[in-house]
Amino acid sequence: MKYVCPLTTALLAAVHLASIIMPVSSKAAELKKIAIMPKTLVNDVFQIRYVEAAEREAKNEGVATERFASRNYLAVEDQINVIEALISRGEFGALILDPIDAKSMANILDKASKAGIFVILVDSLVEKGEYVSAITTDNKGAAASGGDFVASLVGKKGNVAMLEGEPGGSTAADRKNGFKEAIAKYPDIHLVASLNGHWTLPGGVESTEALIAEHKDLDAIFTCSDMMGIGARQVLEKAAQKAKEAGDNAQAERFKEVKIVGFDGVTEGFKAVKDGRFSASVAQMPETMGMRSVEIAVQLMKGEKKPGDFPKFIDSGATIITKENVDEVASKLGLKL
Repeated sequence: MKYVCPLTTALLAAVHLASIIMPVSSKAAELKKIAIMPKTLVNDVFQIRYVEAAEREAKNEGVATERFASRNYLAVEDQINVIEALISRGEFGALILDPIDAKSMANILDKASKAGIFVILVDSLVEKGEYVSAITTDNKGAAASGGDFVASLVGKKGNVAMLEGEPGGSTAADRKNGFKEAIAKYPDIHLVASLNGHWTLPGGVESTEALIAEHKDLDAIFTCSDMMGIGARQVLEKAAQKAKEAGDNAQAERFKEVKIVGFDGVTEGFKAVKDGRFSASVAQMPETMGMRSVEIAVQLMKGEKKPGDFPKFIDSGATIITKENVDEVASKLGLKL
């Protein structure tokens, strides 16, 4: 998937990732387009799912959309530059945004609002800046539930580690803090390390390699995204094989027995739970985020509701996926395992 990094209006027009234009009713034809801007679409299944859900809902409503994305999870200036260009174009009535950074968006969100663009946040929050509503998981509460589940897996004692998401955004901070606060309730559980895995599979590989170089006696790893968990399991499997080849069967078994609990509930995470590579995943509802954000945007653009009619925070929900319920939940979400 290509990314966009527009610095001018002309460049933005040249590199936008997608545009959906379709026959609409006379009433819908009067509406401006909706811009959909995730953090990134590079190697992020979760972001793709809520973007596609938003696009489907917009199509049902007869409203055109355009999709934009940054290079990576650190490209804060990309998001700001894109929004500047969108404001200048004057074609958009709403912006569905997953902010990369919680602290840097205030001025540009205020500017978008003053330009008549309704901003709806998904997945992550901002500390300041004008927006209508934020549709996201209660990341702190969900991560705390994940922490309690990890505690139950290890019998409320042992050595656990966490792979964090890219710092700066509210999602990473809330998941990290939620897990840490939950684990702190168990005096016999030791959080031996908490490393940045950058949300990605390669980041999960790199951080887990560093982790097991220092801690070979782990009982569980909580990963703040499923893709980091996939990378962590790959490392553990290779480490177990290497230990076995070296004749250290006890260490090989120790690596094999490390429990992994992921977060997001992407298809890869569901599959990992089903085949036993994960003990669980804290599954978010990205389709709910995408669909609800468009519903709100359309109601606002049609003048059916005002910004004050919506709560500032809408919890999109989360469920702990285990081997016992993985098929049932996957079926409800339309995931093919």
